[in-house]
Amino acid sequence: MADLEGMRSSLDNDEHQTLLVSDEASQHYGAKGTMEMSASGSGNVQIKRRVYNQRDLDRVYRKDEPEIGIKDRIKGSCSCSPKSICRHFLNYFPIIGVLRHYKLTKILVDVLAGLSAGFMHLPQGLGFGLLASLQPVYGLYSTFYPILLYVIFGTSPHVSFGTNAVLAVLTASIVEREAGALAATGATGNSSMVNILTEQDILEYKVGVAMAVTFLAGIILLAMGLMRLGFLTSYLSVSFIGGFTTASAIHIATSQVSKMLNIKVLPHAGAGKLVKTYIEIFTNITKTNIADLVIAVICVIVLLLVKICINQRFKAKLKFPVPIDLLIVVVGTIISHFANLNGRFGVAIVGSIPTGIPVPRLPNFEVLPRVGMDSFVIAILAFALTIAMAKLMARLNEYEVDDNQELVAYGMCNFVSSFFLCFPSCVAPPRTMILHTLGTKSTLNGITSAVFILIVLLAAGPLFVSLPVAVLAAMIVVAMKELLLQVTHLPEIWRVSKPDFVIWLLTLLVSVFVDLDIGIVVGIGVSILTVIIQNQLSSGYLVGSPYGERLYLDKRFRNTINDVPGVKIFAFDAQLFFANAERFKKQLYENVFHPATHRAEKEMFVDSVTVSEPDLKNANGGLESQNNEASSVSVDQAETIHFLIIDCSRISYIDIAGINILKQIVAEFGHVSVDILLARVPKYTLETLERSDFFVNYKREFIFYDIVDAVEFATHSHSHDPIHVHL
Repeated sequence: MADLEGMRSSLDNDEHQTLLVSDEASQHYGAKGTMEMSASGSGNVQIKRRVYNQRDLDRVYRKDEPEIGIKDRIKGSCSCSPKSICRHFLNYFPIIGVLRHYKLTKILVDVLAGLSAGFMHLPQGLGFGLLASLQPVYGLYSTFYPILLYVIFGTSPHVSFGTNAVLAVLTASIVEREAGALAATGATGNSSMVNILTEQDILEYKVGVAMAVTFLAGIILLAMGLMRLGFLTSYLSVSFIGGFTTASAIHIATSQVSKMLNIKVLPHAGAGKLVKTYIEIFTNITKTNIADLVIAVICVIVLLLVKICINQRFKAKLKFPVPIDLLIVVVGTIISHFANLNGRFGVAIVGSIPTGIPVPRLPNFEVLPRVGMDSFVIAILAFALTIAMAKLMARLNEYEVDDNQELVAYGMCNFVSSFFLCFPSCVAPPRTMILHTLGTKSTLNGITSAVFILIVLLAAGPLFVSLPVAVLAAMIVVAMKELLLQVTHLPEIWRVSKPDFVIWLLTLLVSVFVDLDIGIVVGIGVSILTVIIQNQLSSGYLVGSPYGERLYLDKRFRNTINDVPGVKIFAFDAQLFFANAERFKKQLYENVFHPATHRAEKEMFVDSVTVSEPDLKNANGGLESQNNEASSVSVDQAETIHFLIIDCSRISYIDIAGINILKQIVAEFGHVSVDILLARVPKYTLETLERSDFFVNYKREFIFYDIVDAVEFATHSHSHDPIHVHL
């Protein structure tokens, strides 16, 4: 402490620096002045402090902390108190915090939003149950339990967990494959088994396989959450999320086209499934039921008119949006029932819904080895789909989501529901967009949705028997509007960032024309590749100071920027590691000079102008004068440099290759009597240098807090005679 006060009190006596910022910029470089502000807001700013190298700065201002060994750190991280255990445990139940801070003024919006989402859950659950190659009621089971579990463990008010068209299609491909293998085994191994296996037996087997996939996917997601792997979301760039969610919207809208036309389309899986689906749709388009098409078109028009012309236009005046989705379901069901649309025009309706809650049972663990890779793909896909929508909603509504807790929530939703005859679940963009449109305030909106589905399962299912499927399909397609319109952002993305444009478009195209799981790999891969390319294209440049100003600016893009006499300042805009270490050295040599080349040129220059004394005496006077003139011109063109300052502010990471390059540069410039000064060295980079042998042949006093400190040291140092650099 005494040392600290002593160094501070010696500020006026020690060597100090003065920074002058002047609008007139007419005073000599480094002039001193007083702080005076004019009425126009312009004037001189004088900052007075001592010159700090890193060692002196640490000595004065570094916080003294006891050295903690690895053993003590492990012991400290493992020790805990009952209070910390309780707090850590409660963090896994965000609903507690929601209930503690919930305001009753939000309840109307949450109830209305949850009810509207519930009305979408019902048809989607029924439809996606069939899409998963199971029965509609299993879609309702896969809706009810995940909704309730996400209310307990989730953190995003707009995430509507439940059935999803993409996961339903993947589930269908898995259960059909396993059911086909079972039938083939029965046909080859025991001919009597074919007669024993009824449709109900095959269905039960499919359900067991779907439960096993859900169980394993839940375990994977839960493990990722408990291991705090939420940081993986940092690799999901905004451009990737935009392209991927748009592609997901296209897939989901495509899954509803056949329902709007009331034509049968077989589920497709694998690469190019979207193209195959549209080929089959256009092949069977002549079988379109006109009544279903008319219903779908009318519903789309009504939904768009109300949402755009009323809800969106008068958003500021309406206390809550018109629940047009809820109204259109009720009106559609009533008209369909009393007009007998199914009987008279063949309109597809939801049909009968079994009542009751199933008894929980264990999944079919025997198939786990065969569905392991499928479960991993579904887990990653569920994670990517849901976290992408959660982050999009968080950005649009200005709040934060806990990535690690979200993973726990996704895992619990699938793990627990796997014991209740459910197939894999995740977010559904249509329901999420409805919650966003209706302005839901908390995750408690899911309670309303869950209660509604529970009522349907227990008693109210028969009320929706006459609901036209085309109405539900139209609702799903219209709910995709905001996601599909993200395509209109592409021109702006192109203007702002070409790499982001490539990521966005490539993710979209691969996800649409190949498949979503491949789109995830390609999108994340391209995102990481652009970072690597940016590092490879990072540039180094010289920094100079305008006359009369103590500012240090990039010389490439500004006029009247001069070098500090006797000093070169070089900056590099990237981390320094194995991939760009040689590029760093090359650019430094190109911008400053190559020490080895300078030494060779200097020796040649000296040889060319050196003449022996006897020859000088006998030489012609005119020739002697000519040689002296050439020598004078060469010397004038040379630049006097004895310090090279490297601005390390952007070098936030350095590895062994980067350290070796720095050591090489220090050694080579040392051979021509040029000292290397490092300024603005980030903490992690400095710690890495200290752990290496860098300071064996490099003075710690040559690392400075700022460029101005290094320049002040260099301009006041007289320890070196100037050298002539022939450039």
